[in-house]
Amino acid sequence: MNSSVKKGFKDDGTVVTNLDFEIESSLREAIRSSYPSHSIVGEELDVETNNSPFSWIIDPIDGTYNFCNGSPLFGTLIGFLEDGFPRYGFMRLPLVDDIVVFGDNEHTTVCGNPTSVRKFNGWNSSLVLTTDIYTIKNSPASYHWQHIIKQGATARTWGDCYGYFMVCSGNADLMADTNLKDVDILPIIPLLRGAGVSIHTFGRKDFKHIIVSSAEALSDLNL
Repeated sequence: MNSSVKKGFKDDGTVVTNLDFEIESSLREAIRSSYPSHSIVGEELDVETNNSPFSWIIDPIDGTYNFCNGSPLFGTLIGFLEDGFPRYGFMRLPLVDDIVVFGDNEHTTVCGNPTSVRKFNGWNSSLVLTTDIYTIKNSPASYHWQHIIKQGATARTWGDCYGYFMVCSGNADLMADTNLKDVDILPIIPLLRGAGVSIHTFGRKDFKHIIVSSAEALSDLNL
């Protein structure tokens, strides 16, 4: 980690850096200058609520722990919501070839090129991802995760926003995640849907616990 980056911890024990605040502040300023009537929700700063159906949601560094420990698997997430519905999503992976992903629920592009979910050919040839093995084993996704592994899938913890990029781009078959906050996932929803990825939320109206994959793969899991 660069010596100019200062690390601390939030009340929930998760790591945060000065860059998280600087990036979010810069993005908020850009949004305010173009859309002063819109609301803004961010990971690190206070909610800016205006009387508008439109809101922006920002995660300046999704995967801050990765960033602080020299892993390139982190990114910036920006979402645009209308009446709470995620209309557009944006992801930038600055240390993974500076990849930019954009989605509008109908189409998703990676650096301007259309992308889609990978065809499901059985779990024994699948790559499945999560952010943390311990938390996923203690989540609503645990039963399905263990079933997939027993079927011969290869599991890796290439998670946070990078895991969703891998599924959207057709390079992984499934991503399971748990205890998500809105800033973690709402900007990603339009990317998933635009790439033809199906989303299972365990009967919840929010996206706190999810499994995302192709419709055929989720059907195989009876989801």
